[in-house]
Amino acid sequence: MAAKPFESKIQDIVYNVDVGIGLRLIKTFLYFLFIFVIILLYTATQFKGFDNKDAMDCAQIARNLQATKKFQTQNIRPASMWYLIEKSSKADPMINAHPDILHPPLYPAVLAAGLFNVKWEAAGSELREKRGGVFSPEKRVIVINHIFVVATAVLIFMMGNRLFDRRVALMGGTLYALSNMVWQDSLSGTALPMLTLIVTGAIFATVVFLSRIEDGKHPREAVVPFIFSVLLCILAFLTRYGAVALVPGLALVYGLSIKDNGWRWALVLVVAFLIGISPWLARNKMVSGGLLGLAPYTALNDSPIFEEDTFERSLVPAFENKNISAAIRHKMVENIRKMVDGNLRTIGDGFVVCFFLVGYFYRFVRMRVHLLRWGIALSGVALIVIVSAFGESSIRLLHVFWPVVMLYGLAFFYLLLDRLALAVKLLHNAVIGSFVVWCVLPLFLTLLPPHPGWPYPPYFPPYITHVSDLLKKNELMCTDMPWATAWYGDRSSLQLPLTLDEFYEINDYTKLISGLYFTTLTSDRTYARSLATGAYQSWFPILQGRMPPDFPLSQGFPLNQVDQLFLTDRARWAE
Repeated sequence: MAAKPFESKIQDIVYNVDVGIGLRLIKTFLYFLFIFVIILLYTATQFKGFDNKDAMDCAQIARNLQATKKFQTQNIRPASMWYLIEKSSKADPMINAHPDILHPPLYPAVLAAGLFNVKWEAAGSELREKRGGVFSPEKRVIVINHIFVVATAVLIFMMGNRLFDRRVALMGGTLYALSNMVWQDSLSGTALPMLTLIVTGAIFATVVFLSRIEDGKHPREAVVPFIFSVLLCILAFLTRYGAVALVPGLALVYGLSIKDNGWRWALVLVVAFLIGISPWLARNKMVSGGLLGLAPYTALNDSPIFEEDTFERSLVPAFENKNISAAIRHKMVENIRKMVDGNLRTIGDGFVVCFFLVGYFYRFVRMRVHLLRWGIALSGVALIVIVSAFGESSIRLLHVFWPVVMLYGLAFFYLLLDRLALAVKLLHNAVIGSFVVWCVLPLFLTLLPPHPGWPYPPYFPPYITHVSDLLKKNELMCTDMPWATAWYGDRSSLQLPLTLDEFYEINDYTKLISGLYFTTLTSDRTYARSLATGAYQSWFPILQGRMPPDFPLSQGFPLNQVDQLFLTDRARWAE
């Protein structure tokens, strides 16, 4: 067969670029280039360093995990000391090698494996020398979180194809990648992006299982996605304890989707999940005396009997003559009220949620679409009940269902649009364009000036490293932001005790405290409610420069004029 003339080859190339595979490749390239540029712009304009204490806490645990191969923390809470003394078999606060009994292990383990391949002497020098910029290990955390976000967007596309159609899938992945809330969670440095990926993966595995059942296959032939859903439920729990809410929802889906012995599969899911998390629960029991350590007790923070963070700061929490269950119920009711007023309606970027909620009045025909929605509803209600007992960081766990909420909301939007049967294609496209613009508007408005500055007050790494360097590695600092001095200063840091008497008790009987560091977290509190008569009244005279006669830390200096105060036992800066 004769070869094509050169002119014909050129025409084929031009045709492919015009309407063939070449055009599709160019569109795909431009699409991903656009998303990539948005990610770069958003990160460059919005990230100036960590301003979330949970992010710093997990990062310093990851560093300790890599260095010691043990799940230890340098952020020492008086409440965790109390818990170890009262509940553990050793009755020892273990302040020199303090175990972390608050966080699940997976996110710090991922950071330890993929982040801290750095020499910490060099990292410390970097912090001491620079007066601005972002700490390089924090950049690595953000890159890891961005990878989780992109992977979640891909899963959304795959799940949208399984549940609905290609247009819902493509729109879902795109809007997720252009969601302001998603990138805020990623830049926070917390475990939310990783948890969202795991939860979405568990739900996608369930969708694959349901689709195989719909195709007439025996449940045994769908056992692989079932195993994946169980494993991902375990990983979700080991990322954040509140993710246990996913299990009852998926168990409901498995129980209803299999005609014969469906509830046995649901029981297998629950039992396998409990077996999978049991090694970590056993570790907690062995180390601290409780299956979840101190984590359930943090529900007492900001409750009627422990205002703000006074429980965590209490070396001997005052439980006597207190109705703890009533206090927790009161806190839950207040938080649920706040969630109904705001958080539930802004579980994502707001607009798509309306279509998701109204969509519950429409019955989808396909089994996998109908059953999964009610399973997610059960998990959502369970998660609302769980997080209502805790603080704002726990309430943000509702964001893990945003991918599924988005897909169902988009499916109902397209369903209504198809019912309109708009004859003019331009008008049809205008409706879709207006919808997209409204959804992505928060992100593009965020990209406009003014942009956020450095997270001071209270976080300015050069100040933190300066005061931390005045203490030796084995010395103990007391501060109102121990997560920051543990992360940036690499020093064992005791959270400011509730009273001066508790400070003396720790200093005299547990370990000598060599430095006291006050920041704007304390000095910016209200005078009457917190400093003069409230939870910080023991410390107020010291903030004013009136030292008790027997106070061991009488030498010091202010930072940033009067914003911060550092006290120690001698003029260490002269040495």
